[in-house]
Amino acid sequence: MPDVHITIDAECSMGGAWTNPGYEPVGPERAVLGRVNGASYGTPLIMDILEEHGLRGTFFVEVLASTVLGERALAAAYETVLRRGHDAQLHAHPVYRYYAKVRQGALTESQLPPEMDLIGSLAPDVQRELLEEARDIFVRLTGKKPTAFRAGNYGASLETLRVLDEMGFTHDSSFNAAYTNGMCLVSPGMVTNTPWQVGGLWEVPVTTFRTGSRIRTKVKPLDIAGVSFPEIRRVLEQAERTGPGTVTMVLHSFSLLKRADVQFRRMKPDRLVIRRFQRLCRFLGSQRDRFPVRTFADAREPRTEAPAAPLPAMGTLLPAWRRLVQGVNRFYWAAACVAMSELAPRGMPELTFLL
Repeated sequence: MPDVHITIDAECSMGGAWTNPGYEPVGPERAVLGRVNGASYGTPLIMDILEEHGLRGTFFVEVLASTVLGERALAAAYETVLRRGHDAQLHAHPVYRYYAKVRQGALTESQLPPEMDLIGSLAPDVQRELLEEARDIFVRLTGKKPTAFRAGNYGASLETLRVLDEMGFTHDSSFNAAYTNGMCLVSPGMVTNTPWQVGGLWEVPVTTFRTGSRIRTKVKPLDIAGVSFPEIRRVLEQAERTGPGTVTMVLHSFSLLKRADVQFRRMKPDRLVIRRFQRLCRFLGSQRDRFPVRTFADAREPRTEAPAAPLPAMGTLLPAWRRLVQGVNRFYWAAACVAMSELAPRGMPELTFLL
């Protein structure tokens, strides 16, 4: 019986501000709350769907954007997460802090670290400084102390985990095996979904699975915006049979939206992903005995003797079908944007019933 974590990275966006001086970072009204024509398709809709089925999520809320956008706007956006009984934990993108320092004249662009948004690439003392600052901002915004962390871009390292352990964090969920050849700098020496410990800190990986054939495989994360419901269900059922003891899924605050530009100026609901998330929550709500959904605030301690479970293998058919459906979904929106049309996607029930 695996514990299921539905995690949401709630964050703003740089919105191309580094490369275009006419742009400003995108604030929480669009990137977190997802306001479109008076309705909210971001965190409020995600909570609505979870609550409809008696579920609660863990919202990893990004706080360093406050160095650019101010704390008041972020506090207002994140307040409802706690008020509605969900779990708020810490998420941090160092890029905002560096952007603020450049704008303030405290740093020049030539002084920026090469991988400034990957916290694990920074010196240990800089990592600690950033994490302590982020923790303190989080406390001011939410009134509570975080116990779990996820690095922006999954960019933590083992040193990051050691610092978190020393700071009293109990959980981290930055390891993502799909990104170990790039952004994710945490490496347990194997590709795994099984939790492990660094001191007293539990690393709870983002769940991943394999697609393709024996000749050519790819590791893909259980990102609800990018995988189909049948794939998610197969991962859950394999975890029930063989482990690991946790299944950790990912969404972003803007995952239920289609965005036509980096500034989030033109957005519309992504009906396909919304239906998929509704179907997933309906399934989990009806299968509580098999797949209990827990937050990191009420997480059970993983079994220390649990062996490393193999990554679920999805083969080629389901991933190919998912790519076709999502390609059609995205093409329709892209074509509509080119035509300057505001028509919502319609039809194609024969393609969307699986997702």
